[in-house]
Amino acid sequence: MFSDVKAVIFDLDGTLYNFKWMPLRLIWSLPTDFFRIKADRDVRRKLKGCDYGTPDAYKAEYSRRMSKMLNFKQEDALNWYSNRYMGTMCFLLKRYYSKRPELAEVFEELHKRGIKIAVFSDYPRVRQRIRALDFSDETISQISGIYSAEDFGSQKPAIRPFLEIAQHLEVEPEKCLVIGDRDDTDGDGARQTNMEFIQIETHKTKIKEANHPVWSWEDFATWVLDGMEPLED
Repeated sequence: MFSDVKAVIFDLDGTLYNFKWMPLRLIWSLPTDFFRIKADRDVRRKLKGCDYGTPDAYKAEYSRRMSKMLNFKQEDALNWYSNRYMGTMCFLLKRYYSKRPELAEVFEELHKRGIKIAVFSDYPRVRQRIRALDFSDETISQISGIYSAEDFGSQKPAIRPFLEIAQHLEVEPEKCLVIGDRDDTDGDGARQTNMEFIQIETHKTKIKEANHPVWSWEDFATWVLDGMEPLED
């Protein structure tokens, strides 16, 4: 297992930083938006795994559902989500959160080994959120691709984005390793596309299929920095 990895696809939220308290901090920061925040989470759960083919089609469906739940215009829903909600998330990341310990060293080691690195998040503004977490210019330069599922017109674990990311990286899916905190999104996406998967433990870890390693970030970093020895199947 993991004997011929050519690319590592990292999830962002919960994987490259500890996202604990983020939902509550969003509510504390936007108390008058409580019902909009709740509606967003409900809509995203319903869109989980859906693939609408294009960003515009996805946004139309998201805003239609938000509008129906909250009885306000679709364009207002998109404006709130894109500006107020995501803007607040970026602000909170910069104020309260930081990248995982030894993340820079992990990326540097993968880069030295010629292993391509991608970051793939369900939420947009991925590059801006990475900046908010204080990734250095050098670390960012080692990333071959930065992707949002919404930019594909989908939500994890839709299959197409995983396959297109592998294609962009010019790596066969079987030689891609997905690192994520959620088995039902990152894990399912990996399994459906024949990619390997390592689940990062968080305060909310749930395991859907017990057929993959479940490690702390520290254990994963140690494995990479110690040479990424193949694991027994």
